[in-house]
Amino acid sequence: MTRRQFLQTLAALSLAAPAFAAKSPSVRVSGPAVAETLPLLAMGRAGPLPGIARTVVFTPWNSPDQLRAMIATDDVDAALMTTASACTLANKGVPATVVALTSSPVWLVSSDAALSRLSGLDGREVLLPFGPGEMPDLLLRALAGRAGVSFVPRHAGNALEAVNLLLLGQGHCALLSEPAASLAVSRANARPRPGVPVLAKRLDVRDAWRKVFPEHPQLAQSALAVIGPLARDAATCKVLQTAYVQATGWLAAHPQETTTLAGKDFPALASQAVNGVLPGQDIRLVMGRQGAQDARFFLSLLHGMSPASIGGQLPESSFFEVDA
Repeated sequence: MTRRQFLQTLAALSLAAPAFAAKSPSVRVSGPAVAETLPLLAMGRAGPLPGIARTVVFTPWNSPDQLRAMIATDDVDAALMTTASACTLANKGVPATVVALTSSPVWLVSSDAALSRLSGLDGREVLLPFGPGEMPDLLLRALAGRAGVSFVPRHAGNALEAVNLLLLGQGHCALLSEPAASLAVSRANARPRPGVPVLAKRLDVRDAWRKVFPEHPQLAQSALAVIGPLARDAATCKVLQTAYVQATGWLAAHPQETTTLAGKDFPALASQAVNGVLPGQDIRLVMGRQGAQDARFFLSLLHGMSPASIGGQLPESSFFEVDA
């Protein structure tokens, strides 16, 4: 599906009557192979959602294009995506309400211990998944720019390509989310090269963000967004929010069960478990008024660098409904 086709379909979707089938037996949810998606899997196995008597049906998305196609064909009611993507949908006329925000793990992965500090990045080349103006590029530019650190971007086609370049010694460091960061480290440890320092996750970008932006300490870059007619249904949005928050708490208390849960839909993610714990399993929810402010601040930084990255403008105040 081309971008033009996607936008044309979105326009049609935005005109659809909000009278969706209240009798629909399910709520269709989707997410990629990351820890923040696992609460959606848990919700799907918990039976009908309380108060609305609907079960949760989960379908994974494997690429942004696939997610866009699902949204354009009205095949999903709620999905885990970047906060910027959710804002873009709203700006293109698609009803979208963010009901939960998370601070997803992003790492600088390198064999250089100096990269445990953001200042160690100064003047260095960094492998970035995807092209200029995509989220990894914008995120690191926003952080490094405020910290007065310059770096040389080297763009890779995707996270796996960045991992492979790093393993081949064709890059000094890479900005990687989970599970790609853990994949790079585990593969490097499985085949160490004599005289070559092993790769490690050197800097948690969320920690660097908190130091650079103390007034907005949470990097609220991921969102659970309700899309389409359901986004206008406040009661259903609240039920989905409550279920997601409760499932997140359950997963934190049951790490072994979480790994088993991931194995069916995301075997590659489950294979990265260490001592039964998945990478990024400590899901950081960013909720409440402060969470909405932190997310809006993040979007304002992106807008300052590239308005198109959030669909052209900052969202309305009703976009965030994250008072858990």
